[in-house]
Amino acid sequence: MKKHLYNPIRDLIKMIKEHIFGLNTFFKFKKLKETRLKVYQSNKSLLLVGSGKSALEYKNHDLRNTHILTVNNSIKAFGDMIVDYYMCATDFPQKEIPSKSKFKKRISKYEYRYQTLAFAKYKKFPFRPLIGKTIFLDCLNWAFTKGYKKIYLLGFDHDYNPNRVKKWDGKYITNKEKLEKVFNGKNDEPDTFYGHGTPDPLRLGEGNLQNYFYLIESHAKFYGSEILNLSMEKRGLSTFKKVKKIN
Repeated sequence: MKKHLYNPIRDLIKMIKEHIFGLNTFFKFKKLKETRLKVYQSNKSLLLVGSGKSALEYKNHDLRNTHILTVNNSIKAFGDMIVDYYMCATDFPQKEIPSKSKFKKRISKYEYRYQTLAFAKYKKFPFRPLIGKTIFLDCLNWAFTKGYKKIYLLGFDHDYNPNRVKKWDGKYITNKEKLEKVFNGKNDEPDTFYGHGTPDPLRLGEGNLQNYFYLIESHAKFYGSEILNLSMEKRGLSTFKKVKKIN
């Protein structure tokens, strides 16, 4: 029933939304390109920070010419610092979303989904951006569209604790108390610096996830962008070029 009735209706609704919301981008396309060019020609890079343990490595870098985009709980790594951008998954618990005083701007679903898709469409790129797969890929696509040349990564090593992967097995759980019951063993240490992170992106399959990484890297070239991993972590699924500092 779901395959033959629900999924086609859901896909049709998505397509209609993309068309309707994309019209706004069409009418503002010239201005969007001008704004993007200013970002692209500036010397500002973007530091994209996830909740992996390497997120805390930001303290080792000079961030004076870098904008910071934190995702979900990773903003907690920055303490009292006010970051430039904040973005969270649509299923991220509302009570966990930080106060507006912690960031300068929250990236809306319109910006990271509909504007991103419309921009690629009107630029006539030979691909559809990888939107709606994982929050990591959504952030990268937003950063491409925004105009950042260099996008540095921390906290996105995808170096999941194998014991947690076995127990997770595709479960869809966001409730903290339920997660504590799932991961209650002595070898179930979190993969993240904070909270009860889950290997949810692996619901796509490890092979598929790595394939998405290769695809997003090839898409980046069309925007003139480069993805660079600052993390010192040697494990994980991340396939992006490793660098030691922000240039």
